Amino acid sequence: MEFARQGEAAARATVPVVTPIAQLAYVFSEYSVGTGNAMATKIHAQARAHEAMGGRTYVVVSDRREHDYAEGTLVRYASSRPATREWFTDLERRLDAACGLTLGRRPLVARFHREALDAVPADAKALVVYNYAGAITDRLTRDFDGKIVLHLGNDVFRSWRPAEVRRVIARTHVTVAVSDYLAGTVVERLGSRPDNLHVLRNGVDTAGFRPGRRASREGMPPTILFVGNVVPHKGAHNLVAAARVLAHTTRNFRVRIVGSSGLRPSEGLSDYERELRRAAAPLGDLVEFTPFVDRHALPAVYAGADVFCMPVDWQEPAGQVVTEAMASGLPVVSARSGGIPEYLGHEGVYVDPRDANRLAEALHDLVTDPGERARRGRALRRRAESMTWDRNVQELMRLIGD
Repeated sequence: MEFARQGEAAARATVPVVTPIAQLAYVFSEYSVGTGNAMATKIHAQARAHEAMGGRTYVVVSDRREHDYAEGTLVRYASSRPATREWFTDLERRLDAACGLTLGRRPLVARFHREALDAVPADAKALVVYNYAGAITDRLTRDFDGKIVLHLGNDVFRSWRPAEVRRVIARTHVTVAVSDYLAGTVVERLGSRPDNLHVLRNGVDTAGFRPGRRASREGMPPTILFVGNVVPHKGAHNLVAAARVLAHTTRNFRVRIVGSSGLRPSEGLSDYERELRRAAAPLGDLVEFTPFVDRHALPAVYAGADVFCMPVDWQEPAGQVVTEAMASGLPVVSARSGGIPEYLGHEGVYVDPRDANRLAEALHDLVTDPGERARRGRALRRRAESMTWDRNVQELMRLIGD
């Protein structure tokens, strides 16, 4: 452990700290513990690590929102966009996609980000733009003197022609993707790999997310945990279906589904959430639903569980909740989806979550075998300890500094 600390200190000393840098959050999103927005969580974690290294991080945010993270220097901008149309609309996306096909540029998303980009401080040496590749225009490259980083957390180029993708990546100093899987989608679309396309995997707060004292819950039924956006592609329904099968062989378990349909507290339930509760009703108290909890409360949620389930129905590029479960010392049962295996490695338990019987089998093996739970949980905790935000930021600084 002492050797590891010395190694990290040496790496920190040799990696150039570009200071200051600017991080562009989603337009009109909160920079707050009160949102489940993965980008806000990531920006906060990177700002904290960067500032611990002696750097300075500007976080460009809307003055229409509340922002309560302590780390990062907030740069607020005012928007002329009507409050009734704060978000980038589906119509605007469709129009921009048509412009991309015909004109090779996306003017509406560029206009949508203009006021935020105009607020970037003049002394910023680098600017990180998350996902909204259309905001990286020729105008931005002319007006911003520093290095531009496009940070890809999703397959944002689905509706883009290869020529469009090449042009926007060429405008960046570096484009980073959160997994080899996601970088591969870009390479597949282009037919070749741009020299400035790199993989920068997410970090995890291994100090905040730690294994709980499970011995204190001896005799209690093992808890299978789901955390995330409660929407169809996240697959909570797959877990409920498996729980119904599992209940035929043992009732010594509990399922806890934590989250809401949105990325913040919401009033009422979506149609999908209501359907989930109807499907779980025959299981009685074996399944518990907990609405959205903020970032401060999340470590205790993981610490109170025994198994984590990631039953997604889509190609998840990375999965922030997977790394949080790993850091919390939980064994993880997951779809072999997208970039998840790159984070979980060999110690993950992989099944097709749409097969309720196979998912129930995998969960049964863990809820009935505390030794196997502990072994996999320890291995995943060790793996998470190599995924710190310090290392993430050191690699980002190295790429920016190249």
